[in-house]
Amino acid sequence: MIAPLRIALAACLAALPAFAAPTTVRILPDQPRQTIEGMGGGAIFYEGHVTSLAARGKNERQQQLYDEMFSKVRTDFLHLMIRHDHEPENDNADPYLPQFKPAWFDYTKHTIAICEAAKKRQPAMQLYATLYTPPVWMKTNGDPSAGGEARATLKPGMELELAEYCWAFLDWMHSHGQTIRYLSISNEPDWPHTQPGYCLTPESHADLFAKVAAYLDEMARRHPEVPKPALVGPNLLSAVDTAESWLPPLLEKAGPSLAVVGSHDYDRRGDRWSVLTKAAKGRPVWVTEWCVNAVDHSPGLLNSAAEYWLAMTEAFNGGVTSWMAYDWVYPPRPGGEALIHVDWGNDYQLTKIYHGYRQWCSALVPGMRNVPVELAGPAATGFSKPGLKAAAFISADGKQLVVHAANVQDHPCEMILQLAGPFSKLPVRRLRTSATEDMATLPAASFENGQLSDSLPPRAMATYLLGP
Repeated sequence: MIAPLRIALAACLAALPAFAAPTTVRILPDQPRQTIEGMGGGAIFYEGHVTSLAARGKNERQQQLYDEMFSKVRTDFLHLMIRHDHEPENDNADPYLPQFKPAWFDYTKHTIAICEAAKKRQPAMQLYATLYTPPVWMKTNGDPSAGGEARATLKPGMELELAEYCWAFLDWMHSHGQTIRYLSISNEPDWPHTQPGYCLTPESHADLFAKVAAYLDEMARRHPEVPKPALVGPNLLSAVDTAESWLPPLLEKAGPSLAVVGSHDYDRRGDRWSVLTKAAKGRPVWVTEWCVNAVDHSPGLLNSAAEYWLAMTEAFNGGVTSWMAYDWVYPPRPGGEALIHVDWGNDYQLTKIYHGYRQWCSALVPGMRNVPVELAGPAATGFSKPGLKAAAFISADGKQLVVHAANVQDHPCEMILQLAGPFSKLPVRRLRTSATEDMATLPAASFENGQLSDSLPPRAMATYLLGP
């Protein structure tokens, strides 16, 4: 009977999850790296959904939604969409003499209301705007779409008209108390999609960027009352292509005008952010958009939330200084594009993405610096692979330490945090989001001999707070 029992025991052990053994996370707070500029979220495509509760007379519920967005989630940037609507026909033949009609800006009433709500709750909120597509009369396909594989683009000779179009939006928003601090002149110009947009090549983008930058310089001279925004680019789908193909011509033609290197994160090849940080040549690197596009039927979009945590840890550990979730609000759908689902004019629902993002942002403030973490063990996997992911940040005065650890897999994960020095003597406050928890406060813990053991449920993120 002994041999069969041994065989059965061996079979049971083989059936256990491969990641049952602990994975260590070594935190190195004495090696601070890049300074964090902040977190953000977008009001893109569904601005009317954001404001729809007030449109139905549900003013109290509308304010509660704004509280969920801007009071309970600590963010620093609000990303806005410049639509193609506010110049249905050319205002005149002189791009340096804008004569735009107020009625053309009617669509911005939703955008302005959202900005007002954000700044009421977060007065330091900075506004960042991206042009998705210029008006159809400026484009080769005469349509808002980027044209798919046909790759619609800007008609020759329209560069200054596009620059004027962007400036008119800056002027309009500033005149309504909403100054745009950062601007991108295109959205994913590398991707032949069919949503609103226009396609460019690395060379045509660099040439257009230089002309828009020169135009904004001239308009700042003529209209000093309208603050000139800092330019963010090239704002591609791919950080890898940004580094390898798009940044070299952009730096050559418009290097002094490029304030921030921005990219999306939909091409998740390898250590992409370290590569882009090096290519940026000292400029800050932002993730200007990311979300989960795949269908997700997990409760509350928990699986999508875990993918957000994975993306954020990899970005900040690779040198990113700011990270922006794609969109605050979408209609209800089985996808991870947004933090909140709004059934137009009826009510809203917070997703697990929201709760996890709120937890991540809660203690991560501008001025903090990323510090290295070293993972070892069975759940220490490669880039964009399921497993344990972690990122850590230290405050500017060196008194606070924040550690985020995310179990991005369908198995529980045993974890050991390793920490030396004064921080290891402090009590540890803990927060967790999981299938059953929404930024829940857990009992305090402590390090013993420089180690803290914890267990993370499947698809869960824990935050460890040390210091005042």
